Amino acid sequence: MSESFINDTSLEEMKELLERTPLQVIMKAFEEVDDEVIAVFLLLLDVASTKTKSDSSEEIRRTLADENGSKAHSVNTLSDHAHYIFAQFPYQKQIRIAELLAVTEMVDTEKAKQIWEDLIGKMKGTLENTMFFGNSAKNIAKFLSQVDIQRQNQLMNALEKKHPQLTDSIADSLFTFEDLAKVPDDAIITLLQVLETNTLALALYNAPTAIQDRFHENMSAEKAESIEIETEQLTFEQKQLCTTAQQSVVS
Repeated sequence: MSESFINDTSLEEMKELLERTPLQVIMKAFEEVDDEVIAVFLLLLDVASTKTKSDSSEEIRRTLADENGSKAHSVNTLSDHAHYIFAQFPYQKQIRIAELLAVTEMVDTEKAKQIWEDLIGKMKGTLENTMFFGNSAKNIAKFLSQVDIQRQNQLMNALEKKHPQLTDSIADSLFTFEDLAKVPDDAIITLLQVLETNTLALALYNAPTAIQDRFHENMSAEKAESIEIETEQLTFEQKQLCTTAQQSVVS
């Protein structure tokens, strides 16, 4: 039984590559990739996340073919990447890939290895040959932040006519949760008065220290205690929504 190409070294290489590569660059690497290849690659990522101590390709094939096989309940980074990549494809392409996912229960080991290595090469090549400027909405927001509010509104209205979805992202980027570290005390006090304790506790969970300090400097000891209690009671699922709570604070 041959040793699987999906081992600790290859898993770490893939994880590091996906984490350091911007999503836009990853999706660009998939532009000319066949749907069947994409489907197999996504399944490999998903299965790799549930890999047991056995590194054999036979074990991976059994996992793929096992209709009743249980999967780990913990969060698996590579699996999350696979699901997120799938979510970025256009709807019609998602349908084609989903149809292939539905009928793909096993794959030849050599073919799987070739797909794994080819996709790593494509992502690395795309990353090396692409100049990435970052999130477009955040880039525009940086420029708009330097003009007065009236001109901001005029420019936003003009952009909205051609890019309605983009303007929402720009608006979110013009004032972010991180900017709360620089607002006056009066603004923080107002937020403390209007925000529910559970929302505030969730928003401050894992927030930058500077922002946590700004809120604690302006709240009563009683309020601080209630937030501490609320934070201790946060479930794992609730903690995953901290970014959403932070966005709601500044929206």
